[in-house]
Amino acid sequence: MGAVSPLDMFSLENKGMLRYLNIDIPLRNMYDFIELSRNGIDKKALLHLAKTIDFDIKELAQILYLSERTIQRYDLNKKLSTEASAKVLQLAKLYAKGEQIFGDLNKFKSWMEHPNVALAMKKPKELLDTTFGFQLLNEELIRIEHGIFA
Repeated sequence: MGAVSPLDMFSLENKGMLRYLNIDIPLRNMYDFIELSRNGIDKKALLHLAKTIDFDIKELAQILYLSERTIQRYDLNKKLSTEASAKVLQLAKLYAKGEQIFGDLNKFKSWMEHPNVALAMKKPKELLDTTFGFQLLNEELIRIEHGIFA
């Protein structure tokens, strides 16, 4: 069996990410992500993601900068804002990448819950409230993927 090309990896990560959101649409490039963010992720997809990655409404509210009450009031088909939708996509993409690198979603979820030396002894999950936190976690996953541990 041949090596997986970067484009194939992009496709594999997206399939995992879309499975977490229970969405069945093709995402071929970043423009598709932009359009999906602009169109909005609905509450139903958000709740599916939360169940898959073991997040509660309070944790999601902190990441999305929404109140718990606002999320609770949303109808299942109500779309999140562009900003909140982009964060949801980042979160799903991060967990799909983590599952791929760790080989198991539960192993990755465990990694997200434990303080990490490379992250100033913060739990990776604590860094999800900013774009910079997502960037830092993605960089750390790349290091892990390449066998570079802090």
